[in-house]
Amino acid sequence: MSTGRPVWDDDASAEAFWDALPARVDVAVVGAGLAGLSAAYHAKQLTPDRQVAVLEAGRIGAGASGRSTGMVGPGVAQRLSALAQRAGDYAARAFYGASLQAVQATRRLVECERIDCALENGSQLIVARSRADRKRLRADVAVRTRLGVPHEALDDRALRARLRVTPADGGDGEGPAAVAVPGTALVHPRKLVDGLARAVRARGGLVCEGTRVTRVTGGGPDAPVTLTVVRDGRPTTLVARRVVVAAGGGTPGLGLLCGRVLPLHLQVLATAPLPADVRDALGWPGREGVVEASRVFDYFRLTGDDRLVFGGGVPRYGWNGQPSPGAEARALARLEVAFHRRFAAVPGLARVPVTHRWTGLIDYVLDGVPTIGAHRGRPGVLHLVGWCGHGLALSVAAGAWVAAGLDQSAASPLPRLRDRPPLVPTEGLRWLVCRSATAVMALRDRLDRMGTAV
Repeated sequence: MSTGRPVWDDDASAEAFWDALPARVDVAVVGAGLAGLSAAYHAKQLTPDRQVAVLEAGRIGAGASGRSTGMVGPGVAQRLSALAQRAGDYAARAFYGASLQAVQATRRLVECERIDCALENGSQLIVARSRADRKRLRADVAVRTRLGVPHEALDDRALRARLRVTPADGGDGEGPAAVAVPGTALVHPRKLVDGLARAVRARGGLVCEGTRVTRVTGGGPDAPVTLTVVRDGRPTTLVARRVVVAAGGGTPGLGLLCGRVLPLHLQVLATAPLPADVRDALGWPGREGVVEASRVFDYFRLTGDDRLVFGGGVPRYGWNGQPSPGAEARALARLEVAFHRRFAAVPGLARVPVTHRWTGLIDYVLDGVPTIGAHRGRPGVLHLVGWCGHGLALSVAAGAWVAAGLDQSAASPLPRLRDRPPLVPTEGLRWLVCRSATAVMALRDRLDRMGTAV
């Protein structure tokens, strides 16, 4: 489902998490990414004598959690202005406030558990690439101002003081060059996952790598949940009072939320450490994470040893969620072309080699809003899904929200809970919606950068 070795694996621990698998537990967590490990950690923290086991098909963090760019910021997949227009100011303010709390909760967890994950506190930049992007940022600033959401609009001169990249077409009168979002952070995602797994174990929880869940049955009112699992090539079962499904893009493979969770593939690359002259040419004194304001956007950051990590490109959906042969290689090649084009104006960057290229799987839902709650008609099965590539902070916080509701219904500061995301009913329609929507958005971005608004 994913290819290439993330740069984060180079200096991560090789520690294995092969705890013995019991026959019964109080809480079983499917998926050892940040959401699942957080749910297990908080479940043990709230009720220390509760037996909790995290089941992971491969290596912990092998999904989106360990293959991200490690940018910890607020918000959900929708732009704040679009969310406010669709859901209203009250809901938009509540969503954004909850996501700000999630960033703070992630930071507190790292500090409390003393997780060595290269945490860097700072700001995030949302940067325009075209005149159309400037207009979107102008609308975003208006909504942020109306909702009282913290931000700073940057003109071209102010942006250049923070980062020397090619400015967007147009001038400051058409909209800001960028918006700075305070209170964000950067982390080494692989080390964050490993540190959280150790914290689960330290509280008596089990972390079981190499344990593939193939089926989840039961979980109705007052009924236990039975998980069919395969470990060491042998099938067995595990019975749990409650199950938290935090399998991300792999959720449909469990027979859950099929047609509602769309597995999309993204791509990332990383360079060798930047030489001092290239680092100086970039400027970037605040080392902010950067997200572009386009419809289909790229995003980038510096690592602790000054590698440039660059992700994005067009999200890919393959038939039944499986990429077509050669699709990863083509997507990574296109991303590398986009990377060199993006930094063409930075002296010396072209000579810095790209050392890592990888892909990853995210869990996309049609409306871009996470789904946190119990499965319809099955209160014993709870799910955390729908991060849409924006879930590093939210998934950590949502683990605590779900753990707080294990003995009743899931609790969350989000303004709405729901038992399932919107449905895209057939595989043909899912393929068509994903392919056509991403293609149209990418085309509109290209036309915007050519000076043609559509």
